[in-house]
Amino acid sequence: MPPGRLVQGSRRPQSTASASTSAHNGSDLPPYEPPSHPMNDAGRQALANITNNNAEMRKYEDHLSKSATYLREAVGAINDTLFARKSQLTSKIEKRRGRGESEKGEDEAELEEYVNKLNGDVTHLTDEIEAALRQVIDYRAEVQGEKLVLGSVVDQVQSQKPRRERPSRKRKAAQRVSDNSDEEMGGVDDEPEEAEAVEAEDETPLTGVREALHKARESKARQYRATSAYDRYASNNEYIAFKKMWHDAQHPEDQVPLPDATTWFDNQGRPIRDGAPAGDEDLIIEREVQDLTCKLTLRPFEEPYANQKCPHVFEKTAIVEYLRGTGGKAQCPVCTKELRIKDLYLDELTLRKVKRAARAARESEDSSNAGPEEQVDESLLVGESTQLRSGRASNEIKQDDSE
Repeated sequence: MPPGRLVQGSRRPQSTASASTSAHNGSDLPPYEPPSHPMNDAGRQALANITNNNAEMRKYEDHLSKSATYLREAVGAINDTLFARKSQLTSKIEKRRGRGESEKGEDEAELEEYVNKLNGDVTHLTDEIEAALRQVIDYRAEVQGEKLVLGSVVDQVQSQKPRRERPSRKRKAAQRVSDNSDEEMGGVDDEPEEAEAVEAEDETPLTGVREALHKARESKARQYRATSAYDRYASNNEYIAFKKMWHDAQHPEDQVPLPDATTWFDNQGRPIRDGAPAGDEDLIIEREVQDLTCKLTLRPFEEPYANQKCPHVFEKTAIVEYLRGTGGKAQCPVCTKELRIKDLYLDELTLRKVKRAARAARESEDSSNAGPEEQVDESLLVGESTQLRSGRASNEIKQDDSE
């Protein structure tokens, strides 16, 4: 969905024709007239203050950031649930075949029917969540572009120069009466009419603030719509994180790599569910090797923290201590990128993998004691995103460290 609906209100500048029509229909408002004088210094300063005040914009951005987080967690949770049910059904089928039985039992048939329905529901919900995230990204682009829009309006208003004073309607009427009297007395002077005609030709119509704002927003929206889906979404960090979470929930065990971002949308900008088109052998990549060990501690992750500069992940306590020891910023221990404490954030995707690996290890240890019909503890999967969200506040790095 293109931007233009979050910051911008529903009201538009009223045209001359529509205003005149409402006036003739009994409204007390006079017909619309374009501004005859530029904005005074106090008005220009007030307009500039609006541009320099980023508090409201930050509120919008905070809400949009939270929305993107909730959507990412939701797509992971519902696809985790689907995978758990599919695994449960697969386990039943394998056990039945291991017993040499060819016909499925009633419980297996019911579970199969439920999984098929759940698969359709999750597919539909996933598409809706993905569309909602793209809308959030559109809104964020609008919010971020609003400062540029307001700045262009300020520049346009401040560049308008004062106009020569034009005679009011009463003065014009009085002048016509005076001219008529002069004609009756035989005195006709054409110089005032010529001066007024020259003045009318020299004057350029002024643009009102609302009209300038409307045009600037429309221009910004057209520029945004002209960009490709790849530039809008596939190169956006929020969308990349969403795709990683979604993909990991669909392939939690086999570690199939995420398809290249260039394959996420077709030529019409429509999302492609499975990424790389089937049959494109040039895009086939070998399965990833999962590494859940910190390069600093050489121990399994407990609180994996990624950064905004490079793809490397470290244990929170280790990387924070490393950066604090060098004044808050230093070269990445693995590559040449410079890292700062404020670049760090909890890597939810790696944390999911850590928890899944720990759960698999526990299940492997308890497999000898498991009953033949033991069901998967689905709450571990469904509640995982909630646990991530509730633990985020306690895992955040203090703002003082980011200075």
